[in-house]
Amino acid sequence: MPKPSKIAPTPADPSEPVVSGVIRRGASEDLAGCVKEFFAIHTVQLEPGDSQAQMDFIAARGIVLYRKNYPRRTHLEGELRGNQFGISIPLLTADAKFLGETIDDSRTPSSISGEASDLVVENGFEQMILLMNHGKLLEMAEKIALSQASLEALLHGRRQKILQTNPHDVQRIRHTFVQMLDTVRHGNLNMSADHFEKVIFDSILPVIDGGKYDLDRGPAAVTVHRALDLARSVTGPICIADLCIGMNVSPRTLHKAFIKIMGMAPQRFFQKRRLSQAYQMLLKADSRESRVTNIAAQLGFSELGRFSGQYRALFGESPSATIRRSQSCTVVVPWQSPATSST
Repeated sequence: MPKPSKIAPTPADPSEPVVSGVIRRGASEDLAGCVKEFFAIHTVQLEPGDSQAQMDFIAARGIVLYRKNYPRRTHLEGELRGNQFGISIPLLTADAKFLGETIDDSRTPSSISGEASDLVVENGFEQMILLMNHGKLLEMAEKIALSQASLEALLHGRRQKILQTNPHDVQRIRHTFVQMLDTVRHGNLNMSADHFEKVIFDSILPVIDGGKYDLDRGPAAVTVHRALDLARSVTGPICIADLCIGMNVSPRTLHKAFIKIMGMAPQRFFQKRRLSQAYQMLLKADSRESRVTNIAAQLGFSELGRFSGQYRALFGESPSATIRRSQSCTVVVPWQSPATSST
């Protein structure tokens, strides 16, 4: 396995501010748009009800730490943009599966830009996401002489994306990160960019070095991911028989894989996926009622009344109500440390 290439260090700007704040959105699908600079992600709400969500964040020097909650069972699929390395620290408020594997303090999800990721979270799940510049992380890993296995786990082409971590290490950084984000929520963070960067790397590098790297995606998760890939270009109803033919699997195999990973049959999942697509499109639409009809038709819903009923049952509001509030569901509370603010 080749060693990562050396990267020339960039001089730090001691006056660079830490940016922090709280973002509140009307739905988890809508909240995903707040991090679209970092993720290309598709979100499907898997159970009925509204999804008022919140994100607390701190950012400086190419590092972003944020905490996000999921009020409803949700499926998220996509990848990181740019040159990023990401790691998830679950807060253990509910169950979740990453690439088909249950995650806990001994199984920590990670991702490199360009890798496919797949997460199914249960109602009430909450996690902290840490995003870092991939090149900077490799540079720091080399400087402190991480083990060869640890370095290989950070490189493109790796097979293992769930790190078998030491629970004590994960619990330690959870405590540190939660304290920082709680301070943001109360509006009194006092931290320089230098200090923030040091805390992040001092916290995360021991977790990576103390991990094991022998897990990979299970067969059920692979089957579901292949089905999602084949269905991605289809905007209308999904024909399950066509999926099975394209994947060369039996309907029973496909059904069992979706039950294991998504907790529901493929037909039901793809119906919720279309409704979630409609939700996201309506959040971006103008206030004309005709937009509801156009979007429903575009996604293959032939009966507007039935579409509206299914939509209301899943999201707790009518399609037209989603359009009306689409421009007024964001609250951003920025805050800058007094130690770094200019006068």
